[in-house]
Amino acid sequence: MVQMYNLHNHTPFSDGAYTIDELCEAHLKCGWPVAGIGITDHLFATPSSREVHNEKEFDRVFGKEARNYVASVKEARKRWAGKLQILCGCEINWPLNKGQLDMARNMLTGIDYVLFEFVDWAGLTTLANQARRWPCPVGLAHCDVRVQFPNTSLDQVVRTLANARIFYEVVSKLIPLGEHEAWFKVVPSHRVYVTVGTDTHDDLECLKELPQMYEYVVSHGLEQKILIPSIRAETPVPVAP
Repeated sequence: MVQMYNLHNHTPFSDGAYTIDELCEAHLKCGWPVAGIGITDHLFATPSSREVHNEKEFDRVFGKEARNYVASVKEARKRWAGKLQILCGCEINWPLNKGQLDMARNMLTGIDYVLFEFVDWAGLTTLANQARRWPCPVGLAHCDVRVQFPNTSLDQVVRTLANARIFYEVVSKLIPLGEHEAWFKVVPSHRVYVTVGTDTHDDLECLKELPQMYEYVVSHGLEQKILIPSIRAETPVPVAP
């Protein structure tokens, strides 16, 4: 039986309505055998009123925030040990941060995986060229391939993901999944891993969609390609002087 993980959830740290503890309680009470959840709050979201020009400024604006975020997830992980596994992910907005990737990558100490949202084809090729340099797995969040890469063949998209080891998120925002059948017929024949998430913000009703997404993934031969990121050992990261 496939272990069920929901790897896309937000908390009040960014734009979610429920705390980590409330999310854990909701998953344990949802009626499905959920083994773990991922917290994926938005990081490095540059305010429009504040431009960040260099690594020192980037650390000053976002460094403490990122470290506090990781610490809060780790504390929750200890509280829920033995009941529910908690992974520490994050979501990065591609248009906002595409010019700051080196700085963001250096501040991911303690982050187990990264979801990139709103990636266009130019962005995907850029990300693919450097994906293996990231310290943890990277994937595409709530990506409707037909919409985000309208002028690129499905075969070219899936080969790009496979070659760069970028995972693809099966998310409730894409339900009904049947509308993406052409894409899910291409994915199984390539070395592309998938994750499952509800992109939880302010409505816990979305948890009801977890079984449907897992059943869809399994029915398309992707059971062995479900990615559960490993919890990373924390290593010191140099801070800009």
